[in-house]
Amino acid sequence: MADYKSDALKPIDALLEQLGTQIERYRIARRIKQEDLAKQAGISSRTLRRLESGGNGTLDTVARVLRALGIGDRLLALVPDATLTPLDPRSGQKQARQRVRDSAPVPDRPWQWGDEDEA
Repeated sequence: MADYKSDALKPIDALLEQLGTQIERYRIARRIKQEDLAKQAGISSRTLRRLESGGNGTLDTVARVLRALGIGDRLLALVPDATLTPLDPRSGQKQARQRVRDSAPVPDRPWQWGDEDEA
């Protein structure tokens, strides 16, 4: 596998391969057979082998395997909690944002002196 300086630059298949390898190592470190983990996760052994080899799996499959390994709560760490952010002045208020709106339109020409009177 190529050595990338940043995970953001890795192709998706390289990231899936790394994820599969980590799942396999975690399973082996806990001395769990593939067949046993697949049964606990409610998936086929073939699906688990494909996931561990970096093959394309569904989020449902990953969630089932992580839960069976006892680390299902780590899925929530994939996406940070957006309810509290210093970038949003409404952050922390009782009602969270429900939608995203387009920002103000960009003018066709650069701003010039006297344009403030047009607004």
